[in-house]
Amino acid sequence: MSSPSLSREQQAQLRRQQLIDAALQQFGQKGYDGASIRSIARAAGVTEALVYHYFRNKEHLFEEVLKARSFAPILRRVLDEASDLHPAQVVQRALQEFLDMMRDNAVMARMFIIEFTRHPVCARYFRAMAEDNTANLARYLQEQQRRGIIRPEVDTEIVAGMLLGMAFALFFTWGQAPDREWQQRRERLLHQGIPIVLRGLWANPEELEVVEQSLNKMPPAS
Repeated sequence: MSSPSLSREQQAQLRRQQLIDAALQQFGQKGYDGASIRSIARAAGVTEALVYHYFRNKEHLFEEVLKARSFAPILRRVLDEASDLHPAQVVQRALQEFLDMMRDNAVMARMFIIEFTRHPVCARYFRAMAEDNTANLARYLQEQQRRGIIRPEVDTEIVAGMLLGMAFALFFTWGQAPDREWQQRRERLLHQGIPIVLRGLWANPEELEVVEQSLNKMPPAS
């Protein structure tokens, strides 16, 4: 029951979030085809008509689920807060947040892994999200090129894709591991794997020492 202290708009936002949460559960358990508006309504304890009041159809609801669990706003925040950090630290922090987001939203991430190759709707949205995240990180790397920090011949889009791909591959392989093993492998990627890639980017060879110092200042990921 809605709290009388909440405005109508706040109640609508809470109801919409309830439906998104129920849809995430259903998509995660049953896949895109297996989940239906009826099963989502039942999981949320509402009528199908109410679901259609907030969402045009199942694909629209699926899209909103993805937006609610998207990495894009997290990445933009990391990059917006990057002014006082060395670029190596920014990249490391972005990958740390990416790994944490996937682990925290493991149901959706696993559903994507399963559905990506067999359902065009999932494939389309997955590619769009991947392209958005890659483009945002690549733009940050391009800014470092303009500053003369990263070598001018480096293809920043390829590098951004490699970095995000490394994180996704780690989750794909070890995302269901027990917490202790997951944390160990996550730390190895953040503090050993990523620096291997980063060492090849810097325009000034003397920058390598600064890179090493910057990465060593990063605390172990919590």
